[in-house]
Amino acid sequence: MPPSGLRVGVAFGGRSVEHDVSIVTGLQALGVLEERHSPVPIYIARSGRWYTGETLRELSVYQQDSGDPDAEEIHFDLHNGRLLRAATGGSLLRSRRSPEPMELDVLVLATHGTQGEDGCLQGALELARLPYVGPAVGAAAAAMDKVTTKAILAQAGLPALDHLASRREQWERDRASVCASVRERFPFPLYVKPASLGSSVGVSRCCTDPELADALELGFELDRVCLVEPAVEDGSEVNCAVIGRPGAEPRASVCEQPVAAESFLSFHDKYMGGGKGEGMKGAQRLIPAPIGEQLTEQVQDLAARAFTAFGCAGVTRVDFLIDAQERVYVNELNTIPGSFSFYLWEPAGLPFVDLMDELIDLALADHREQLRTTTVFATNLLALRAAGSKAGEKA
Repeated sequence: MPPSGLRVGVAFGGRSVEHDVSIVTGLQALGVLEERHSPVPIYIARSGRWYTGETLRELSVYQQDSGDPDAEEIHFDLHNGRLLRAATGGSLLRSRRSPEPMELDVLVLATHGTQGEDGCLQGALELARLPYVGPAVGAAAAAMDKVTTKAILAQAGLPALDHLASRREQWERDRASVCASVRERFPFPLYVKPASLGSSVGVSRCCTDPELADALELGFELDRVCLVEPAVEDGSEVNCAVIGRPGAEPRASVCEQPVAAESFLSFHDKYMGGGKGEGMKGAQRLIPAPIGEQLTEQVQDLAARAFTAFGCAGVTRVDFLIDAQERVYVNELNTIPGSFSFYLWEPAGLPFVDLMDELIDLALADHREQLRTTTVFATNLLALRAAGSKAGEKA
């Protein structure tokens, strides 16, 4: 368990279609971290600007239509690995007083979706050498891209549905050809998904040719690549969270079966079904999933294997599809799941407050391990090259 009283930044928001979901997760983390630490809200607005301040703890701040909030703007100093409060009395470059640094022990990533869960933000944090709770760059990028996910699952021998991927350029060049290739590969019903989005945003179930064309049009508006998969009829969705880090034994949570109003779990089902704006906490679900002990153990084993195959860190929710014959397919990995999937750990005796402590402990341990790796060393390559050049000039 990490030492108490840490100064813990919580980053949320971001330039993503999952911006609002991220706010909910971020505020949940801030609330529970207050029990043992000093959490600092770090809000990334849709504009890309970063803010901090006590007002950012209130959900009402984000329900205004004024754009960026009335809060203190901050800047990320990659060179020194810290955040800076914007200087007053002028621009950041011309102010007479240096920006005030915000010292953080660790940063919790509650950033769902693009530029927050896809490796972009993690890359900046690694350049700054700032420890963070969440997946490393490679795991984040691979899990966010559904086409890459399929490849890694296949390499690891993990079961996944067949798929067909198409690019926006193909669609704009010849829509009829893309639709024809889909119809040759899969019968209706089928699903169209943007390759790099989460929270079921842009996911469409198609049963007719016009629906397929509309779904692809929507998908390519949201992403450069779309994935098409066959539907799993008369099946169910089951999710399982895993916690750990590379080099440590992963641990699987209890399983859940989300309850969908339609044939698949929509954005509304996941985040608005409870009607209270509670994020994944408010979604309708059955815990534990009513799938039997043997199937539960199979799902937990596959979840842990997927976590390891991707090199995940922190908590990842692995989503599965189970067909009528009880064949299990890995659907996707959510490396920063909504609400950190705390509702899957509490039934196993790990309260939310302890879950956050364990995530911080894992992040700090992984950071220490990373610092042990030699990344820079001196050579005489340039001196030898210079000496060789001079010898060539003399000759």
